[in-house]
Amino acid sequence: MRHCLLGTVVVSAVLSSGCVTRGTHRAALAELSETQARLTSAEQGAQQERRRLQAEIADLRLRQETLRDSLAARERELSRLSRTASSTESERLRLQERLQDRGQEVEGLQRRLDALAAVEAEVRERNRIYEEILARFRSLIDGGQLSVRIDRGRLVILLPQDVLFTSGSASLNREGTATVIPVGQALAALPDRRFQVEGHTDDVPISTARFPSNWELSAARALTVVRLLTEQGVAPAHLSAAGFGEHQPVASNETADGRRANRRIEIVMLPDLDLVSELSPSR
Repeated sequence: MRHCLLGTVVVSAVLSSGCVTRGTHRAALAELSETQARLTSAEQGAQQERRRLQAEIADLRLRQETLRDSLAARERELSRLSRTASSTESERLRLQERLQDRGQEVEGLQRRLDALAAVEAEVRERNRIYEEILARFRSLIDGGQLSVRIDRGRLVILLPQDVLFTSGSASLNREGTATVIPVGQALAALPDRRFQVEGHTDDVPISTARFPSNWELSAARALTVVRLLTEQGVAPAHLSAAGFGEHQPVASNETADGRRANRRIEIVMLPDLDLVSELSPSR
């Protein structure tokens, strides 16, 4: 129902302008349909990831119960052997060592179970934030000022550089400032999260005194956005900036549309690296 109402509002807005061509109208409808499809795909992906984690947790719990039963059996066996002649002492010691090893394995499995539970909670929280940001920035998304997606498990807010900066400049224009301010206010409401602002360009070279290459330009633009985010209340300790120049394109630079897509600022919500390290197998 929400998507239907959104579609009605967008179509009404387009029709009421009175000067929009039929092609523009169809493009707006197509963009809306594509946005809805991406949202549906993201929701389905989150559900599949949650089901996978639940299955893995269930499997680990079953293995833990099996190990506990095995430990109980070994303990009963050890007790029986202890009541026999002293000739069984060496066997008792061997079994005791095995029991200690099993106990350490069970502790390791429990830590992994706890880590998996934390990851599942993190996925749920990330998806909640994703839905919240989508709802909050609906008008900016519909207006083409930004988009939101999940990329490799990371929440990414994408802002086209053509909205933010004039060509060859690292100073935000008026429209760019108006776009970044509400983003900063939303991120400031997430005090436990860390974000990286990433600058990207197309492959058209630049060589000026201030920007010898696209790396310097993309890094300067990322830092400009970082400064405005801190002015909106985002903790400086939770922000970083990176410039990738033209080296991480999302489209072909052979066309004007592709180059336009590659000129972008991405604000990435970084994953909790402590959770990743806890899930890494011990060596």
